[in-house]
Amino acid sequence: MQGTPAALKYLQKSDFEKGLQGPPGLSASSGPEFQELIADINSISKSRISGLGKGDSHTEYDVILQPGHYLRPSGRTGTQGKYVSEQALVAFLTDKVAKKLRDSGESALVISADDYLRPTGKAGYFNGLHSKVFLAIHADGNRRPCTSGPSLAYQGQATALATNMIGLGLADAMGYNYKDFRANFTANEANYYMFGQVRSKRLTGLLEVGELTCEKSETDLIASSSQIGANVARAIDFIIRTPEAAVANSTRRHSSVTRHSAARSVM
Repeated sequence: MQGTPAALKYLQKSDFEKGLQGPPGLSASSGPEFQELIADINSISKSRISGLGKGDSHTEYDVILQPGHYLRPSGRTGTQGKYVSEQALVAFLTDKVAKKLRDSGESALVISADDYLRPTGKAGYFNGLHSKVFLAIHADGNRRPCTSGPSLAYQGQATALATNMIGLGLADAMGYNYKDFRANFTANEANYYMFGQVRSKRLTGLLEVGELTCEKSETDLIASSSQIGANVARAIDFIIRTPEAAVANSTRRHSSVTRHSAARSVM
């Protein structure tokens, strides 16, 4: 991936990784603590995420977050794991990310899958949603369980710095080898329906955190959910607070990588 060495070098010189959380202990993936997490994740589907709204075309938000399929009652409602649904898991993660960002002083708008301000094209300019960072968060499902992994797709000229921050945050939280995860970056993703609905300066991305139809992967995602939320929030905060010159210096058009072959398309 072009730009990655320079971006990683920049990150190594910063304090970014020092603030990332590692994977939880073994007790988090079994016993009462694990059951408690499952209950917390499933309960969020019965309530609304704080900060949920349609958005305002005259406001540039620091970040706009969209949990995959959230509040969609029929049609493409997301995949289902043994313990949690995709809607519940990514809503839980999104809520963690949004709260962390607001605690850091950033404006964070959360939008549902379908109820958000849409550009009309009638104003002569883009009158949809604007932000510094847009990130949709999904989980994967596969007919062949345990064959797909996490991935990050992005539109146009995303920066190597921004994509590596998100990727490194997820990898650390899950205990993944970051080199393996980085192979699943996808450049110039044009198929995700939201990418035409927002304008973001630093990153327009789609994060697939992992596969829910693989019990081992689902268990790891549930056990690491707090760490994932904290690390993705730190990555976004770091992207927003990094000087634009540093971001611009690591901007590249990534064209040599493809999405994990087993990952599904989402909308």
